[in-house]
Amino acid sequence: MTYKAIELDAASHRRTGQEYALAAENRQEAIAELLRLLNATLEAARIDPSRTLVEVNAKLWTIVGSQSATPSAESPSLRRAGAKHKRVR
Repeated sequence: MTYKAIELDAASHRRTGQEYALAAENRQEAIAELLRLLNATLEAARIDPSRTLVEVNAKLWTIVGSQSATPSAESPSLRRAGAKHKRVR
């Protein structure tokens, strides 16, 4: 599973637009990867484990799990063709 770290505005909790893709086995490893990318130590971060919020240097980050989409061997038109069952007369 892969994770995303998304920066949030500290006041409104809206996305700021900055994201990092994190390759990790679990959330703890994802947090460690985020801290490495931000050049921060575990002691400098405030981590809320219940919501997976990480505050580092007055910036707020959230960690979310994301599924990596595996590309299909079929073309999109072939996949759609199988789903369409039109009656031809």
